[in-house]
Amino acid sequence: MSESPLGFATIAGAGLMLVLILNLGGNDHSNDPQAADPTPELSMLADTDIKESDEVAVAEASTGKTPDTDVVPAAAQTYRLRRNETLIGLLHRAGISSVEAHKAVGVLKDVTNLRRLQRGQEVRIIPATDKSGSIQELRMRDSFEAEAVLRAADGRYDATRTPIATLALTHLVEGEITDSLYLSAQRAGLPTPVIVELIRLMSFDVDFEREIRTGDRFQVYFERTYAPDFGDLAEGRILHMRLELQKRTLEATYFEDETGRGDYFDANGHSTRKALMKTPLDVTVVTSSYGKRKHPVLGYTRQHTGVDFRARTGTPIMAAGDGVVERASRYGGYGNYIRIRHNSTYQTAYAHLSKYGRGIKAGVRVKQGQIIGYAGATGRVTAAHLHYEVLVNGRHANPLTLKLPTGRVLEKEQLATFQHAQAALVADIDKILMQQQILQTASADTVNPSPDSDGVAGMTNTADR
Repeated sequence: MSESPLGFATIAGAGLMLVLILNLGGNDHSNDPQAADPTPELSMLADTDIKESDEVAVAEASTGKTPDTDVVPAAAQTYRLRRNETLIGLLHRAGISSVEAHKAVGVLKDVTNLRRLQRGQEVRIIPATDKSGSIQELRMRDSFEAEAVLRAADGRYDATRTPIATLALTHLVEGEITDSLYLSAQRAGLPTPVIVELIRLMSFDVDFEREIRTGDRFQVYFERTYAPDFGDLAEGRILHMRLELQKRTLEATYFEDETGRGDYFDANGHSTRKALMKTPLDVTVVTSSYGKRKHPVLGYTRQHTGVDFRARTGTPIMAAGDGVVERASRYGGYGNYIRIRHNSTYQTAYAHLSKYGRGIKAGVRVKQGQIIGYAGATGRVTAAHLHYEVLVNGRHANPLTLKLPTGRVLEKEQLATFQHAQAALVADIDKILMQQQILQTASADTVNPSPDSDGVAGMTNTADR
């Protein structure tokens, strides 16, 4: 895992500056008469400061009062919203009077949605210094890049939204698949939201049951945002991904055209997005294929109208494409069931769910890759799994062999612009990999220095090569 080349250069520059400062500060000036004997002017000034400080201390001790200075503001106290607690309840707990709490909430609701506050929400409060039960300042970070700020002003409260300082970064994670893509990527340090997006994007072309094998490799280069004041990160968009399978290699690069419309394209400028994903979850085992089979519960042979994927209870299930939920309810032997209409041609169905995704109900519009439910064992089943169906013009089709229409294709100037942008991203990745190799070699040389040199010299020589 590595940060962007720019971040690497910044860190290296900061380290070099620190070395120079330490070297300058560590010089021996014991034989320098100018260093040993400061100028008379500085000595006199220091003596004067000490005397004035002593006089102030004596005056304070004799009168019991301090000179005219500003009142030191109270320190901010951090509170967290408790279960079933309202913001007014939190303010009461912080010592704010009922009247002032209602005033504050009445102003804050104009700059933030108080109904969306959840348990654990941090609220930083500076109480008024006059102990009147009012607020001097309140800060509440309700999104990654902004916070609601309330301040006392002339006997009333003013509320604004203040942006939080952030730093844009890029990050590279690569690894080898040893079981499932999801678990292998998780062990390699790829954040969960990025893993879900990776699987969603690769699901257009990859049959996770037949194509993913031990020893396959993945590489993901993605954006992230760092908030220094809070010390946390937000994961962003995938910029480039690569999946090396046994029989083929898949690549996808994010590209925005001159109108700001963005999508993922392969090296030839063909969109990787299709009408439907091949599989709506990351799995490695199909337990029952499309076609005639002996029903495991009923005991007789009949048409199996979909594909069963082995999935533990609670495994997230994604919408195979954009569309509208036609049904999200109990449906006989299907158990908890969802059917989505994607257009006039395609519908998909998902059965035996343990529960539905947040807000999923009939009539709701969903996006491709959105989590709509979770695998389970409801209905007429013997074990937890997902039953997945695709209907074409109302007739069932095999989801794994269905030929789907491709998406957008870049041509001429757009294709040239895309290929230039893709080459720049790949060059960035190559730089990161080279820097990572240099750091690893330098670290090894530091731990096991050569016999004729110390560890620092070995590291420097390796880095310079």
